[in-house]
Amino acid sequence: MTIEIVVDELVLRGVPNERAHEVAEAMKVRLAALGEDSAQGGAALAARDEAFRRAPDAQPESASAAALGEAVAGSVWNAVGGGRS
Repeated sequence: MTIEIVVDELVLRGVPNERAHEVAEAMKVRLAALGEDSAQGGAALAARDEAFRRAPDAQPESASAAALGEAVAGSVWNAVGGGRS
């Protein structure tokens, strides 16, 4: 199974520009891990027919790039997978 998630726009309010790439990379790594975990666990995502989806605001545990990226990934994954991050 292949899952492709395309993030057209990542809005990071309050994050300095120089940290944006770190946050985006952390999000990418976490989304890949969530996808791997889901595939290994045999979970199936529900079929979708919409062209886009806006994920809810992320709620990070801290302001570190890793925590921000992981929170954004969790928000995206929950929107795609119906709350199974």
